[in-house]
Amino acid sequence: MSRPRGYLARALYDKYNNDQYIENYDYSLWYKLPNDGKEIAEKYRFKFFDLKEPDSITMQWIDESKIKSSDLWLQLWHIVAKLFLKIFLTQTCSNGLLRRGSMFILSENQFADFLISGGLNFGNETMIQMLDIGAGDGKITVRLAQSLLQLNSNIMLNVYATETSYIMKDRLREKNITVINDIRDTENVHLISCLNVLDRCVDPKSLLTDIYHSLHPQGRALLALVLPYNHYVERNSSHLPVDPLLPHWPHKSLPFNDEINVFFEELEMIGFKIESFTKAGYLCEGDIRQSFYWLIDILVIVSKA
Repeated sequence: MSRPRGYLARALYDKYNNDQYIENYDYSLWYKLPNDGKEIAEKYRFKFFDLKEPDSITMQWIDESKIKSSDLWLQLWHIVAKLFLKIFLTQTCSNGLLRRGSMFILSENQFADFLISGGLNFGNETMIQMLDIGAGDGKITVRLAQSLLQLNSNIMLNVYATETSYIMKDRLREKNITVINDIRDTENVHLISCLNVLDRCVDPKSLLTDIYHSLHPQGRALLALVLPYNHYVERNSSHLPVDPLLPHWPHKSLPFNDEINVFFEELEMIGFKIESFTKAGYLCEGDIRQSFYWLIDILVIVSKA
C-alpha cells in the first residue's frame, strides 16, 4: 500500500503503522540491560535494580496517552497552535501552555522500591525536603513526592523545584510545588532529583557539584540520563554545553553499557557514591502520528562518598 499524499491522510497512515509497532513491542525491554550488563564494571553491575516490566500504573499512563493521541480534534488544535506559538515561544513553553507532551518514567510504586534499594532512610527526621531540578510540568515530581509518602506517611514533606520555563513554573505552582530560582539557595536536602536535565543544561558538571553541596549528609540524589548520550541545550544559540557530561561526546559514540561506566565514573569524580541504578523507558505523550514516544533512561541513586 502506497503512502497517502495529503498531510492529514499521511499522519493517520503513519499513526496506524506506528501504533501497530507499539502494540507488538515488548515493553520489558525498557528495563533490561543489553547483554545482561556484562560490559558494566563489576563494582557497579551488582548494584543494578531490575524493575523487570511496566506495572499497572505505567500501563494506565500508556492507555491514557493512546486515548489522548486518538482525539483527532485535540491533535489538530495542537498542530495549529504550535505553528503560531513557535514564533515567540520555546517548545517547552509551548507544551506547557497547551498542556501537552507530559512525561513519565516510573510509577509511584516503582520509585518507592527503587529508592529503598538506594538506601534512602529518613531515620527519626519528620521534616523532609525534596528538590526536583528542571521539573517541567511537575507530574513526575508529584509521583516522586507520593512515593516518599508511601515510604513514610508520618513525614512532613516540603517539595521544591527549579524550572527555567515561566509557563512550566505556573504549572508547578498549580500543584502546590514551591519554585526556587537557584539550587545553591538550598542546603541539607534529603532527596534531590535531576531527571533528564544533565544532557539539556549548559554546564552539567557544575550542576552536579551544586547538587553535591546541597545534599543532606545522609541524603540521596536521584539522577536520570538518556542513553545513548546526546547533549542539546534549548536556550543558547549553539545548542552546545560548556563542557559535556561524558567526555567522548560528540567526537565518538560508545556502546550502551560502556556509556554507563563512563557516566558513573564522572559521578564518582564529583564525589558521589553509586548506591543503586536501574533502566527504564522515558515516555512522552504522543501526537497525531503516534500514541506515545520513548527514549531509554539510566536512573542512578547516589550519596555523598
